[in-house]
Amino acid sequence: MHLLRSAAIGTEVIDEQDHQIHGTVTDFVFDPDRGKLVAVLVDSPDSADLLALQTQDIAAWGQRIHIKETDMLGVPDEILRLKPLFEDPRTIIGQYIKTKSGVAIGKCVDIQFDAAHFGIEWIFPRSFLKKGLPLPASDILEITKDAIIVKDQTPKEEKEISWEKPAVSPMESLPQAVPLQRRGPQDPPLRGSF
Repeated sequence: MHLLRSAAIGTEVIDEQDHQIHGTVTDFVFDPDRGKLVAVLVDSPDSADLLALQTQDIAAWGQRIHIKETDMLGVPDEILRLKPLFEDPRTIIGQYIKTKSGVAIGKCVDIQFDAAHFGIEWIFPRSFLKKGLPLPASDILEITKDAIIVKDQTPKEEKEISWEKPAVSPMESLPQAVPLQRRGPQDPPLRGSF
């Protein structure tokens, strides 16, 4: 399943054992080096703090996020694997996007990721009030604390129009027409006619 970050916020987290809702998704933690979603931040009524759910602990992701046990949710500061990501100044959402040659494209306002493998697939830039073209994750060269650096964006090459005479004329390529036969009153009626 391919999800937009903006559409996935608000998804309920449910326990598979007792089907109790443990909270809703408020944000995501992405690893800028690997280009992957590593955790989901959950606002839970059971805790005053935001809780983190690592992607390896997600059993299924559909209309809701299913987890095997409630113990999978934890305070982000206590999960050692997430600590360096919270201290890393590099972000993806809200980060400027620039080409390798320095051309500004806009700010990253959304991300599309795969809910099965948790890899980033697309980033969505916006420049002032104008939406930009989505960029595939394969175009990302580097994520720094100042910008997301992507490959230089070149316009697609237009096909050259050939003005030479085609090998076959358009009339020759059409099938030959079969002459219609007139039907008279003595002929039997066609099927479906009244």
